[in-house]
Amino acid sequence: MSDYYQPGYGPPAGGPQQPYGTPQQGAPQQGWPGGAPGGGYGYPGDAPGGSYGYPGGQQPGPGYGPQPPAPPTGPAMWAHLGALLTMTAGTMMCCGLGAFLGWIFPLSLRGNDRHKHDPYIRHHATQAVNFGITQAIMAALGVVLYVASAFIFAAAATTDAQRNSSGLAVPLLTVIVIFGSYALSGVICAVIGTVKATRGELWTYPRLIAWPLSKG
Repeated sequence: MSDYYQPGYGPPAGGPQQPYGTPQQGAPQQGWPGGAPGGGYGYPGDAPGGSYGYPGGQQPGPGYGPQPPAPPTGPAMWAHLGALLTMTAGTMMCCGLGAFLGWIFPLSLRGNDRHKHDPYIRHHATQAVNFGITQAIMAALGVVLYVASAFIFAAAATTDAQRNSSGLAVPLLTVIVIFGSYALSGVICAVIGTVKATRGELWTYPRLIAWPLSKG
């Protein structure tokens, strides 16, 4: 006699039972798809419309809930790109005036009624505002140093030969190289900020390029 019929167990109701793991004829296969209408993979559904991998109507555990909405990358991207285009294209078209106006576009974007309450847009717009203000200050400082170098050299030169010499080129070229390198670094950082905003990432300019004058 099988161990199944030893005392204390008794025969199974309805006669001998099939070996363990063998589904009964006509019964749904537990643990496999299609056991009931709407059954998810691996589980028979309790009701039609069950989610993937879960019995019908059962809520998934942590990590499977509704995903948060994607960040508004478009406006955030334009905060950096608008400041960059204003400074580069504006400088070439308006005799250097664009270098002083890069903060206007991101500031207007941050103050827009549609975006001023969005923390993602405010972060990138604030970074772009600080970038534009810093670049404007540095551009003004560069103009002052350039004019001051020319004025001091002209005042110090006492003869026509000194005034016509190449001595003036040294301080002027020094100012141009320093501030030109600084402007190029700012352009690279603005491009990086644009890419980061497009990817939905938060990013902060280096303090040398964008002084934290405005808070988000």
